[in-house]
Amino acid sequence: MSERALAGLRVLDLCDELGDLAGRLLADFGADVLRVEPPGGARSRSLPPFHDGTSLHFAFRNANKRGICLDLEEARDRATLCDLLPRCDVLIESHAPGRLAELDLAPETLVARNPSLVVLSISPFGQTGPYRDWLATDATLAAVAGMQFKAGIAAKAPLLPPCAAASDISGVSGAFAVTSALIQRERTGHGQCIDLSALEAVAQCTDWSFSNASSIRARGQDSAEMRMGSGPMYTIYTCKQGYVRLVILSPRQWHAMREWLGDPEYLRDPIYDSFLGRMQIAEALQVMIGDLFSSMGHEEVSFEAQRRGIVCTPVLSPGEVLTNDHFVSRGTFVDLEYAPGARGPVASGFFELDGERQGPRERAPEVGEHDALLAELWAEAKTAPRDPRPAPSLPLAGLRVLDFGIGGVGVEAGRLFGEYGADVIKVESRSYPDFIRVVMSTEMSASFASSSRSKRGFGVNLKEPEGLALMERLVEQADVVIENNSTGTMADIGLGYERLRELNPRIVMASSQLLGSRGVWADWIGYGPSTQPIGGLVHLWNYSDQEDPAGSTSIFPDHLAGRFTALVALAALLRRSRTGQGGHGEVAQAETVTGVLGDWMLAEGLRPGSVGPMGNRNERGAPWGSYRCAGEEQWVAITVRNDEDWGRLKLALGNPDWAEDSALDTLEGRREAHDRIDEQLAEWTSSQSRMSVTGTLQMFAVPVAPMFTATDQLNDPHFQVRGYPRWRDQQDLGWIAFEGPSFQASGMSDVAIFQAPKLGEHTREICDELLGLSTEEVEKLVAAGVLEVPSA
Repeated sequence: MSERALAGLRVLDLCDELGDLAGRLLADFGADVLRVEPPGGARSRSLPPFHDGTSLHFAFRNANKRGICLDLEEARDRATLCDLLPRCDVLIESHAPGRLAELDLAPETLVARNPSLVVLSISPFGQTGPYRDWLATDATLAAVAGMQFKAGIAAKAPLLPPCAAASDISGVSGAFAVTSALIQRERTGHGQCIDLSALEAVAQCTDWSFSNASSIRARGQDSAEMRMGSGPMYTIYTCKQGYVRLVILSPRQWHAMREWLGDPEYLRDPIYDSFLGRMQIAEALQVMIGDLFSSMGHEEVSFEAQRRGIVCTPVLSPGEVLTNDHFVSRGTFVDLEYAPGARGPVASGFFELDGERQGPRERAPEVGEHDALLAELWAEAKTAPRDPRPAPSLPLAGLRVLDFGIGGVGVEAGRLFGEYGADVIKVESRSYPDFIRVVMSTEMSASFASSSRSKRGFGVNLKEPEGLALMERLVEQADVVIENNSTGTMADIGLGYERLRELNPRIVMASSQLLGSRGVWADWIGYGPSTQPIGGLVHLWNYSDQEDPAGSTSIFPDHLAGRFTALVALAALLRRSRTGQGGHGEVAQAETVTGVLGDWMLAEGLRPGSVGPMGNRNERGAPWGSYRCAGEEQWVAITVRNDEDWGRLKLALGNPDWAEDSALDTLEGRREAHDRIDEQLAEWTSSQSRMSVTGTLQMFAVPVAPMFTATDQLNDPHFQVRGYPRWRDQQDLGWIAFEGPSFQASGMSDVAIFQAPKLGEHTREICDELLGLSTEEVEKLVAAGVLEVPSA
């Protein structure tokens, strides 16, 4: 086994519940992460699911860490913490804004005392803004961040996601922020403070709703923001046994589907070659396809569709995920110790680097398990910077990235590099454009603009020898290559990792395929929503009283997989700084889903049949759910975590008679009476606006938040104060609000956000600047179809 990418990095992890995954990911890459817990243990040890008294939530997100116990309320233990900081690289914490300052441990103070230290502060709404002091849970953050409003069916309440999405997305974004700051520290010698908002991190990862809604609004139109099940683009069909999700976007896929339907003449009209054209006959098509699939099982349908080149994946339950042939062939789950003396199927990690899994190796620590090591821990101090602290700058400035991404994953990874200072070159041709660019039958869409802003555009036909030769010259000058094409595509065109390494031994390649580059289904094709069914998310993201999948039109986890892809590239770059060698990082998109459901998959493996859809309820507390407010489709998420929350909720309601039943004073009693409590709460909320309900319950310290659509976010004062909407005049589209950053940092300048390029917009500029071609040579290659530039 080779040395891990972050070997030698020292991390103090003070997170609790929110962002626990950040330290886990750094530890997966080899960092020495020390989990600091208070006496009695972290709050996240009380989070479900449980098995034999062990929180699988905690066990999954704290693997590979060591553990010590410190009571930061005590001066002696605060001194111990401060004594560790000069020997540490990174501190991660998720205390309420201002709490550490009250303990004389303000992040700014710690960095001033330890100039090379990177401090990441993760909070629900950020350290600033009108909502900064709101209490939050994963459910309330998902509601206000936009993950809920597109999930479920119109006849029922919108659905909250069935996983710790907000906490985990914050952890991934936090790990990206930390590794970016570490790359910047290599240049400056200085650490910094990072303020990460879970709200903004989750809003970034939901899908393209924000940018699309803003573009529609800027044109004076209304945006349809209503849940519609799986919708017409990512339709779920009933099979003889089970369900499948079918996605048909390209003309080639449509032609294959049409042939499967018998190629009737009435479907041959060229207008149906586009998705918008097929929308005219969507209902009839759904009936025809449904009839075809009704005689086959879900895997049979999926195999035949994939054989024909059609995107289709089966809806799997957690039990089916654990035994699925492809996941077994990849080692997606491995038998590991997750608690002392206890073993089970643990998700084996989100990444591979040079063919090695970067995932759990050691179980999560017991409370204070490594206290005895404190005296000898991290003997030598870290090197202090020699030069004065420089002005803020973009952390990835000086890097060059070649972006071969399509859809949502690779392009999101490239977007992050571009926003934080790298020169990102978007590689396309009109023969093989990014399909999201042309999804609306033009060469610019709001979705494409969102994920490909802050890049330059290079048009080249890689099937031409001259085009491939030019690209090889760019590879020689690049630091990173990003791609998420079908398995084997890059090697087929002559730009697989082995060839890239020959051209440039320092190159880092970051690849992301639907099901990974190996495994028995590795050649399957699909999009982000195709991973939801096969990873178990569609099955669990459902109402508890129905079998048919409710569905969601969100493309989650595309954007999250893009952040994983960017993170593995950054880890490889940090390793390159030590070794001089590049590497090949990989992210299987479906394992993003199985990973964020890792605790529930472990629970299913330990007790088969125990994990299923719970609708908007949660094992953590009761009452817990979505409640309708006054107005059209106005909802709030209310979450009562414990008996103390229940007491405060009763006070907020004015201690009504129905709530005085002593049986409701315990969690068990409230669970048994959940339906009755829901009826009473719904009656109370239905006469008030969602913001009135939110303001009242937050005043009484009950976690609650309004369900926001993308348009709501555009208008919201907290998003605006935090600088989240970034309006730009996008060529070929008009005014659009791009999603802003999820974190702000004391050593980083504001993100670089500029309009997305036209296809080949910077071809001539790049040929002159990087390839040294004359104008005459460039125009000759354009005329020959080797290079491409914008259409006249």
